[in-house]
Amino acid sequence: MSRDFFIRPNLKYQFILHFIVLIWGFTGILGGLISIDANEITFFRTGIAFISLVLLGFFFKSEKRLTGKQILWLLLTGVIVGLHWITFFYSIKISTISIAVVCMSASTLFTSFLEPIIFKRRYYLSEAILSVAVSIGVLVIFGFETSYTTGIIFGLISAFLSAAFNTLNGMFVKEMPSLKITKYEMLGGFLTAGAFLFFTDNLTGSTFDLNNTDWIYLLILALVCTTFAFITAVWVMKYVTPFTVSISVNMEPVYTIILALLLDWYRGTNTEKMSDGFYLGGLIIIATILVHAWLKTKKNGVRKPA
Repeated sequence: MSRDFFIRPNLKYQFILHFIVLIWGFTGILGGLISIDANEITFFRTGIAFISLVLLGFFFKSEKRLTGKQILWLLLTGVIVGLHWITFFYSIKISTISIAVVCMSASTLFTSFLEPIIFKRRYYLSEAILSVAVSIGVLVIFGFETSYTTGIIFGLISAFLSAAFNTLNGMFVKEMPSLKITKYEMLGGFLTAGAFLFFTDNLTGSTFDLNNTDWIYLLILALVCTTFAFITAVWVMKYVTPFTVSISVNMEPVYTIILALLLDWYRGTNTEKMSDGFYLGGLIIIATILVHAWLKTKKNGVRKPA
């Protein structure tokens, strides 16, 4: 690897992105630790995040006002965000943390098809090949972890939804402030999760009767893993492509699995120990990420500031 790789000024955006991915690595851990169901986790996560963003808006005022059409688009994208988190946390609840986060790597495959459509650019063969490699890794895991089929399916649905809103955000960030993008998307996610709870008769006074530990975990999940991380991730998309974001997010399973295994060790349990096939599939995914990073050093994969 050349010395230029380490001294490139724009490489700082890649480091910022991976720091955010590390924070997101705690999302699956917290989702497994919180005792309430997937809809409720999403409801509180997006609700707390939305409130924090409204308060932040008083300190970081933007002169750029959004049109009604822009707000509507952000709310609709928020619906996708809400569904993404509901399916993600549900996958964790019915399988394992490791299964859910590894399935998220399939977002690379979905992004490679969605981004050219939304951005109206040509398909790149390298992206297609890398996406296929990630898909092979997921399929290997699928073949060895047959007892978690439903969890894998919901994990893949979550991955598609993640690819969709990440690609849309790559378009929105060109015209709208990241704080406002995040605020309205959190509102959309909150309303979506709230609607699920309401129509299943689960939105009652007892919904808010949580134990102190769950409240602490939810606050960390909402304020650190959501508000801070989401705003920063949307902002950094001014400088890197949605495909780069998607392929970098594939490091999230690595961070999360390491954290989950450490949590297993601390608790003296064995819930996160997977088959050799699972780790083979994970190795294929990690190798794909490293190949992508190397290819990015051969061409300009970082945008100039907008």
